[in-house]
Amino acid sequence: MKLKLDNSLKYNYSNIRQFFPHEKHMDRVFHEDVLLLVFKGILRFKENGENIEVKANEYYIQRAGLKQEGTIESDVPNYYYIHFNGTFDENGDLPIKGTFNPDAIEPFINELVELSFDSIKISYYKNFYGILFELYKGQHANDTADTIKDYLNKHYKESIKLEDIGKIVYLSKNQIINIFKKAYGKTPHKYITDLRLDNACELILSTNRSIDDIAESVGYNDYSIFYKSFCKRYNVSPLDYRKLMANKDLVLGTNPPK
Repeated sequence: MKLKLDNSLKYNYSNIRQFFPHEKHMDRVFHEDVLLLVFKGILRFKENGENIEVKANEYYIQRAGLKQEGTIESDVPNYYYIHFNGTFDENGDLPIKGTFNPDAIEPFINELVELSFDSIKISYYKNFYGILFELYKGQHANDTADTIKDYLNKHYKESIKLEDIGKIVYLSKNQIINIFKKAYGKTPHKYITDLRLDNACELILSTNRSIDDIAESVGYNDYSIFYKSFCKRYNVSPLDYRKLMANKDLVLGTNPPK
């Protein structure tokens, strides 16, 4: 189920909430939808009998009409909540749960906090829509990173260029690198290298195939590049790695296949 980001959205009210130690979520069936943005701690409750946990840098949308119960203690969460009315369906735009970047969200929350009760309505909507747009962008970035990862997993044995990935996700080289690195902590090039070396190690230890043949089978057309990459990661040559691991010797600075 996803929230539709269209003109059916109606902002009602928002504020900051800080739980005390051992405090539980209230029991209720609320008449409005509530967007929860957790910055610290963990917020716990049941919703229609299902256990829900919302951790730091995660958001959750409580939908109107669903029963929420505070059956267990929360972990002193600090969060911002927004009461609103929206429309949900399977073909909506924003999942009811996901992660968010606090640096991107906080400026909008700060503006909402500073608004007075007599501020014009559009000031509230500006920041409400800004928050939703940042959540949507973040979710889209995660989906894009997963798409890139799936492509790399399927084609790592081939010669992959960023231009090839760009034709799939419709992004520039820098955008591809930044989105992937933010999601997985490494560039696409580093991910491919690690994937190829992991598979090469598995073949080195589980087969009698030549090192040259293994290097080519995992995507290295130039053996010297494979050799340098392998030695840099494991501090030993591929052939010596096979011999040493076969003898169950421990090599300082080497890592077994993941």
